[in-house]
Amino acid sequence: VPLLLSAARAVSIGITTVAIRVFMNTYGTFQVVDDTHYQNFLQIVLGRERDQGLITVSNHRSLFDDPGVVSGILPWWITLQPKYNRWGICSQEYCFNDVLPGIIKGYIGAGQVLPICRGAGINQKLLLDFAALVAQGDWCHVFPEGGVWQLPGLGGLKSQPGSGGRGRSSGPGKLRWGVGKLIAHSPMRPRVVPFAHAGMESLIPQDPISGKSRFGHEDPLRVLVRFGQELHFDDLIEEHEAKHGKLWTYNALPNNSNFHRKWNSSAAEYQLYSKIADRIEQHLEVLSTNVVEEHSQKTMDNGWQHPIKWWA
Repeated sequence: VPLLLSAARAVSIGITTVAIRVFMNTYGTFQVVDDTHYQNFLQIVLGRERDQGLITVSNHRSLFDDPGVVSGILPWWITLQPKYNRWGICSQEYCFNDVLPGIIKGYIGAGQVLPICRGAGINQKLLLDFAALVAQGDWCHVFPEGGVWQLPGLGGLKSQPGSGGRGRSSGPGKLRWGVGKLIAHSPMRPRVVPFAHAGMESLIPQDPISGKSRFGHEDPLRVLVRFGQELHFDDLIEEHEAKHGKLWTYNALPNNSNFHRKWNSSAAEYQLYSKIADRIEQHLEVLSTNVVEEHSQKTMDNGWQHPIKWWA
């Protein structure tokens, strides 16, 4: 990485992390459950194999989850080093639109965020650019719901209150398949770790009818984060390859001139992505529902404390 770019990343990540942590712990409480799953996550961040990517998946409770939540889940001595920080994706319409000054878009990009085009599907080149980071062994975070949902569970139905007409018409399958594509075609099987959080909805609540977000710190800011067990998909990928042959893999330096030759997925590959996403959904659904219930119970019992100061 060029020295100037590395310095820009360090400045962007450092300023953002300090500001977010001071805000989150001054005006409320931010708690990460320090259990075996969380310790396993830290070990993966620090000690996975060379060129082995890490993909984290979580529920999406507000427009400020990243950096609001993601900036607070690593200890200070780790999070201030860009090489250990996550890469994220943000919709072009929010983070990289033409209305924003270039310096703002540059600051967001230096904070290790890439653009993604909502509605363009999983064959878009922007997802391949993100995949290249997985191939080079970076940590990449994904909100597989593809949008903000403040209902108890993941995603939702169009008929549910608070959906604003978004979501599925019926049936299972709440998560987008892009995460399945990232996992299936990685040159080295990435480590995949889920976590769930609750509380950010009090900072940026959604209208209960339209589902639109608005800024408004109505209730005390109390954020709870809990990690789940690491997820594995070898059986699904091996089953697919036994029937359809070896999967192609992307690499850290994708050929952008003819990326579509392999990047465009087949019908059989879509089925594999769906199975991977379904497995993630099974685990993340339980984790998210439990965290929302645990958060509500702690609030009712007035069980919020500051277990870790903002500078810890």
